[in-house]
Amino acid sequence: MKKVNHWTAWSCLLLLLCGPAAAQMFEVRDRVALDVPKALFSSSPSAELKADARKQAVDRAWRRYMAQNFSGARAQQAMDNEAQLRSMADRFCNFSFFDERFDKDAGQFSLEVRGSCDQRAIDSEFNRLFRATTQQAGVGGRARGPLVGFVFLARRAGTETNEREASVTLSATGSEGASENQQGARRAATVSSSEQTSVTQRAVTSSTTMDAMYRYEVESTDDAMTAVANSLQSNGFRVSRYPDLVTQCPGPSMGDLSKRYAEMSVNTAWNPKDTKGMYDAARQCRLPYFAFGLMEVLKARQVGLNAFEVVVSLNVKVSDLSEPLAVECASMNQQFAGRGADRLEAARSALKITGEQGSRELIDIIRSNCL
Repeated sequence: MKKVNHWTAWSCLLLLLCGPAAAQMFEVRDRVALDVPKALFSSSPSAELKADARKQAVDRAWRRYMAQNFSGARAQQAMDNEAQLRSMADRFCNFSFFDERFDKDAGQFSLEVRGSCDQRAIDSEFNRLFRATTQQAGVGGRARGPLVGFVFLARRAGTETNEREASVTLSATGSEGASENQQGARRAATVSSSEQTSVTQRAVTSSTTMDAMYRYEVESTDDAMTAVANSLQSNGFRVSRYPDLVTQCPGPSMGDLSKRYAEMSVNTAWNPKDTKGMYDAARQCRLPYFAFGLMEVLKARQVGLNAFEVVVSLNVKVSDLSEPLAVECASMNQQFAGRGADRLEAARSALKITGEQGSRELIDIIRSNCL
């Protein structure tokens, strides 16, 4: 029998455990420059000044992280407890320093910091510290967070039909100098009425250009919905995905909803009957809140030799289903971008980022307006 390499086995296990967490990492960077005091025999920065520069750089990067990821009620809590939250930067972020340089002429020492922060761990710790969500007593006295059902649909423009430019040519006849003669007739009555004027004929072309017509195609949202579920769960919510929900409570299928979205001429005009079908299914499964998101993949653009960027437009609303009439209590409309080696990779990245970042920003609105 072959001897088992325990180190290899443990390494594989760690990779499996760390894989999902890596998907929650958020990159952040900043730069800092400090004045170097002029000493009697040396003007180079001291070790203490370099250490202070690194600390200030981390502080700036952490504040940038909070500004980009905390919004609404959470942003206010972060502002009020900035000193308490600073320890999260050291615990949940990995920082590296680059481009350290000393400019003798300017008397400045500068450096750049780059960090990678674990969003899931930060969200969980933030929720533990402040208990921002309304907790309810569950079975056995165990606290349970709010229950939210959700579905996110996506589409992209497939074929494009270019309407031809319509042109109409009109002939117009006019007399040059006629206005001058009329003015002259008013000034002097002795001007002969038989005075000739030059007559010209010109062609006027009027053109109308029609907007391009697109035919949309369904885009997969599996990765995006997983990112939405992770963000909600990290912030104390319990979640139910619509594809799982309709297996227990009858409603429009995921395929029917996706097809309907692809056939829509605009991004937000939704058939109320289909919305009612989703809400009825959520009510049957006793879901008090339901989030419905539409994601449209916009045109890709090349940003490097082997790099493309795709922007996704997100339109999402959250409804309170506790009353007979569904009440919209939270909504947002925003765009997010993702990059990849080609259009498909960039689109997949953009959809995933849209699901993750969009739901994170929506969470604070839900806490403020819905719970």
